[in-house]
Amino acid sequence: MEFDPQAVSGYAATFVNRRDMYPIQLENGTYVTVAKPLTDNLIYAHLMGHLTIGAYALDPKGWAKWICFDADQDEHFEGLVSMAQALSLFSDVPTYLEPSRRGGHLWLFAPTLPGFQARRFGKQLLADHELPEKHGEEQPGIELYPKQDKPFPGPGSLVRMPLGVHKLTGHRYHFITPDGTPLAQTIREQIQLLAAPSRVPQAFVDEILARAPAPKAVSPTQPFQVKPETNTSAPLSERIKSRISVYDFVSQYVALDQRGKGYCPFHDDQHKSFQVNQEGNYWQCYACQMGGSVIDFWMQWRGAHNQDSSFKETVKDLAKILL
Repeated sequence: MEFDPQAVSGYAATFVNRRDMYPIQLENGTYVTVAKPLTDNLIYAHLMGHLTIGAYALDPKGWAKWICFDADQDEHFEGLVSMAQALSLFSDVPTYLEPSRRGGHLWLFAPTLPGFQARRFGKQLLADHELPEKHGEEQPGIELYPKQDKPFPGPGSLVRMPLGVHKLTGHRYHFITPDGTPLAQTIREQIQLLAAPSRVPQAFVDEILARAPAPKAVSPTQPFQVKPETNTSAPLSERIKSRISVYDFVSQYVALDQRGKGYCPFHDDQHKSFQVNQEGNYWQCYACQMGGSVIDFWMQWRGAHNQDSSFKETVKDLAKILL
């Protein structure tokens, strides 16, 4: 059995979030991390059944391009099938069902999202369809991947890469449609389809996230209010922070949408990974893993424009601008 190398590369692009390391399944079904680059040759060997590889749910910067729901019990997998049927029928959302040795998986291939947004999206879908999320052994239900908001301190959660041989059973598990028929008749045809899967529309992602509970603020600060400059004995940095909100200051330099999102000015951003939280009065970039106050922003801005980005010089500069 041979596979088209171009299709294998496309399949890898669909499922692989990082190439710097990879998890390999042992005979007892557990995984160990191999600290070597993941190549297409290894993925080809996975599809041939020579070894079984897992796919990490997040890339090194904490972004996800798929959400996977994992049901270990048949009744919960039936719930995922029902959710897939409803999403396909009423929302025109493409779904990919993969039965496994116990239950099965439901895969959704989404526009690239920060890990915490992927989890908010998945949790809200489970809530919309009244499906239980698993919380330890005491509360059985459906596991959601990614399991972490970001890959820290390690590479994070993983799922067995589809169409390989499960080490515990020696079986392959093919994808099916919501009505139970095979997604395609042969492994080759399934690989071709998975090399270019239909993705969840961005409008649907936005609709679900708009209903999802808001993420927890990085810092439990009160909503910002401008304070008059009466206490001149306060530290200069605190006087600067009290003069203008992060949103009002940053929006002079970064184009922000109604949700406070924009393209990060500190790296080649293709995903609008920069956001200002107006309630918490802070900014952060989910790709750079940076964030903070007005001062933190201006330190980064000065550094990006080849100016002295030390705290002392940044505060002096902001004092001239704001005080």
